[in-house]
Amino acid sequence: MCVRKPFAVVAILLAVVMQWAGPSAPRAQAPEQKTTVIIDILGTPGKKINIAVPEFAVVSGTDSAGAAKLLASVTGSDLTFSGLFSVVAGTGAIPPNNPAMLAQSWQEFAAAGAHAGLHGLLAVRSDRLEGEMRLYDLTTPQHRLIATKKFETPIAQPRRLAHKIADEVVLQFTGEPGIADTKLAYVTGPRGAKEIVMADYDGIGPAPVTRNGSINLMPVWSPDARSLAYTSYKQGYPDLYRAFPFERRPEQTLAAFVGINSSPAFSPDGKSLALTLSKDGNPEIYVLTLATGTMRRLTRNAGIDTEPTWEPSGRQLAFVSDRNGAPNVYVMDAEGTSVRQLTSGGFHTQPRWSPKGDSLVYTARQGVHDLWIVNVDGSNPRKLTDSAGDSQGATWAPNGRHLAFQSNRNGRWQIFAMLADGSAPELITRGPGDSTSPSWSPRLP
Repeated sequence: MCVRKPFAVVAILLAVVMQWAGPSAPRAQAPEQKTTVIIDILGTPGKKINIAVPEFAVVSGTDSAGAAKLLASVTGSDLTFSGLFSVVAGTGAIPPNNPAMLAQSWQEFAAAGAHAGLHGLLAVRSDRLEGEMRLYDLTTPQHRLIATKKFETPIAQPRRLAHKIADEVVLQFTGEPGIADTKLAYVTGPRGAKEIVMADYDGIGPAPVTRNGSINLMPVWSPDARSLAYTSYKQGYPDLYRAFPFERRPEQTLAAFVGINSSPAFSPDGKSLALTLSKDGNPEIYVLTLATGTMRRLTRNAGIDTEPTWEPSGRQLAFVSDRNGAPNVYVMDAEGTSVRQLTSGGFHTQPRWSPKGDSLVYTARQGVHDLWIVNVDGSNPRKLTDSAGDSQGATWAPNGRHLAFQSNRNGRWQIFAMLADGSAPELITRGPGDSTSPSWSPRLP
């Protein structure tokens, strides 16, 4: 059960945000909030909600694995990563069903600068963990309850329980869930033996998706987060496959034509796959209807057309073409018509349409490779990375606030993440081999 008290949320936002930014654009109001304006904290760059996250309190069972401490640590890290919160750490747990102790703890956290408090409760069962979050407004004398919600996960997945709780906290303050309960798929391994793995969004818990000892490239998630399309040389040729990493289900062969089968991109509704095929001579963009296997060709050009990416509504695709010389980013409608050039004057590849549909990120080569972003009408191109090494192959988080990408700035290829304005870069992978080609999943079901 979820209990939300929107006026408590508004109180925090007014108290914390208005002192920084002044008036900002109103957001959509819930039906019961006829006169209340919720302040958009995303409109105050660099300003954060200070939130207290003490150790979770064990209310049932025996926590021999230390899940209560882990939940607080991971939840705090998730909230920090969001870029919206500054976590006020605490030692020890606040006992359950003890109003006096709760009030005293929140008073102490408020005195330390916390605007909100997260009281986490944990029940340990034989086969599962049950967690409850209780979110409080510490800017009011009575420390009003904002929301409560319960979650559960298998007992072996305490980190996912923390991710779910963190995402709910983000939802309470922004109206959109966080992105902690997501996965990153990427390519890892030495030259000639590239496998696809997936891990939590923060790089923890990598697990194999492929184990064929060949070269596997370009993973991309389906919109329902159940499958990954990728190119593999396991039969000696670059063919296109689909894996189901959460199910005991054999992989599917999607395209195995003579020549190149690459650059998969699921349509927003998950029913189609845009891809690059060279079966008719040179690389062109096609759309595969997954239910029927029907293939439809979109481009017909003497140049190379590749790397399609869907606009969120499914009405348009961006792609890379060298039809006018150097590779640049182009846009066409879903039928392959109304082609227009979006970028010019450079060597531009790897476009990815933002989840909100207002911009595209791409890789530009100017000596080294850097990430750039441009509005959908081609205006205001701006550089996001500026390091000693190369930065390439960006992938959007489902909320459009973060990007993951590959970079060799530290001497070898690793996956990094950053905010969509290029700030706050953070190393994600730390394994011994190279890690490249990240794909950020949608929120998990």
